[in-house]
Order: sequence, then structure tokens, then C-alpha cells
Amino acid sequence: MMKMCWLPVLLMAMFLCGCSQSNEDEVRKAKRFEALKGLPLDTVLTRAFKFYERFQATGDTLLRDSMNDYRDHFFARWELSSDSLCGTVAPDDSLAAELRDIYEVVLEFNAKRMYRYILDREKREAFENTVYETIKNTKHIDITDVLADIEKWKENPDSIRALHNQRDSVESADIWSIPLEETLAGLKNDSNNVLNRVYFVQTMDLVYMDTSASDMNDLDRINFFDIEQKAWKKVKSACLNKTPMNQQVLVLNDDYEPLLNNFMKANIHESRRERNTLLPNKYPFWYPMISVVPCHSGDDFYFNSFPTIWSVVFNKTHDMVMLNVGESFNNGGYYYLSKKNGKWKLVMHKHGWVS
Repeated sequence: MMKMCWLPVLLMAMFLCGCSQSNEDEVRKAKRFEALKGLPLDTVLTRAFKFYERFQATGDTLLRDSMNDYRDHFFARWELSSDSLCGTVAPDDSLAAELRDIYEVVLEFNAKRMYRYILDREKREAFENTVYETIKNTKHIDITDVLADIEKWKENPDSIRALHNQRDSVESADIWSIPLEETLAGLKNDSNNVLNRVYFVQTMDLVYMDTSASDMNDLDRINFFDIEQKAWKKVKSACLNKTPMNQQVLVLNDDYEPLLNNFMKANIHESRRERNTLLPNKYPFWYPMISVVPCHSGDDFYFNSFPTIWSVVFNKTHDMVMLNVGESFNNGGYYYLSKKNGKWKLVMHKHGWVS
């Protein structure tokens, strides 16, 4: 009987101790934030990187903890900046709200698409090996077959497009049907996946245009790359609170983009060949906080998280949309969404450009 009485008391004591420890940690974090907030952000990053280099050389965990101390402070201040910037978007801005809802659909589908890629890896590798062997053993490709396909396209491009769209729609529906919970669990087990970063970095500025398209077929005939630059309108999308992958969102604004680029240029020295050889966790200083990749041209770096919406084309009534989306640092796709009962849904995804 005494044992039964003491058990609740013991559990309550343990709970109170846990709460006390948690409160102490929060107080300690708050004091540390106050102590460091007077430092310029580039100084915070520089100190973090120096501790990182020394930790890499010695393996001393105290140096790693010091690196995390400064780095965590940098992200804490970035979070505050992102919150204030998100707050500048007017709550009655229907276009910004639409773009936020559209972005959430793109994020969820992209996560499922990446998980499907993992599921199909063995099947895909076997198929690619078969194709490779077939090509290797083929001495001659009949060019007349290729020319015949081109002529068919010229004669009736809409019928060929319809066949391709039907195939893409079936694939999109198959990917979309994967449960989100299963997707997230599967992606967490893939250490190379970019969705395992703590933060999702979003740019709020994008370009869009309204067209005279009356249906999805009209939208599909539009080529993003044929549209003149002056036809695009700039707009701010609403910042997401969190992604479907439960990542905290940071906004890459005009202050942080040059700051981060200057930091990378000052501390990362690599040849052009090294820059173009993208490996998982290439810049371990940032892991697992954000994803960083080098730009194709120049010496700048890319800090946006993928997928990134580059441009948006609406139909007349704003209940259909076609998106040009960057899905990784060197390729993208086209997303087709429709709005029914006030909710955006994915209709089709097409594999797009490769740079």
C-alpha cells in the first residue's frame, strides 16, 4: 500500500524536476541571446566557422558546442527577421494567400515524388542497366523512325500532347495517393534527403501573369520561355508557417542573401570543378540546418530550399494555374493545379528542364 502511495509522489517530483530543468534551459538561452544580439551577424557566423574549423582539426566536442552556440544564435535572429517579414503581408491579400496555398500543394507533392523515387530505386536501376545494355549492343539506330515521330508531332501536336498528358496525369495521381505520414517516415530514413534540413528557406518574391487561357489545355500550350520579361508581374507570396515536413520556414530577404554569399565566398575556397560536383552534405558546416549549393555561373551560392516556384501562370478566373518549379539545383518540372470548392489540388506534374 505504501509503495502505491509513493509512486504518484515520485512521478510528480520527476515531472517538476523536468519542468524546472526546461525552464532553466530557456532562461539560459534567453540570457545568451541578449549577450550576443549586439554582435553583427557576419561576426556571429565568422566565430561559428572558426570553432567549426578547429573542431574539424581536433575533434574536441567543446569546440563543436561553441560552434553550435554561435550558429544557433544566427538562426534565432533569422527566425525573428522572417517572422517580422511574414507579418508585412496583408491578411486580406488574396493573391498572396493563394500563392501560399499553392506552394503547400507543391511541397507535399514534391515530398511524395522524392519518396516514390526512393521506393523505385531498385526497379529503376535495373531498368537503366537494361537500357544501357540495349544501347551498347545496338550497332545502328534507324534515323527514319526518329524522323517519322517528329513528323507525327508536326502533323498533330495536340494529339501527341494529349497522350503525354494522360500518362503524366496517371503518374501524378499514383504519386499523390501515397500517404503523407508514410512519405515523411520514409524520407527521414534517407540521410541524403534535402527535406531532412531543420529549416526551409523561402523567397517571397516571384513573378506571375494572368492569361486569356480558358482551360487546362490552353494553359498547357503556353511556353514559359517564350513569354517576354515585361509581361511578368512581380508579387510577394505569403510566408508559410511550417512546411508539410514540419520544417521551420526562413525568408531569404535582401539582407540575408548578400550576407550568406559573402560568408561563403570568404570561407569556402574550391575550384570550378569542385563547385560543379554536388555531393550530399557538401558544406557540412551548415548541416543539418539549411541546404546550400553553388550557382552554375559566377561565384555566388544558392540558399533557397527546393522546390522553388520560379513563375506562375493563371487562367482567366484564377481557378487554374501552371507553375515552373525548380526541383533541385539543376532540374525542374511543371505543376498544373485546379481550384475546387476553395481548395487547390494537383492535376498533373510534368518532368521539365535540366540544366
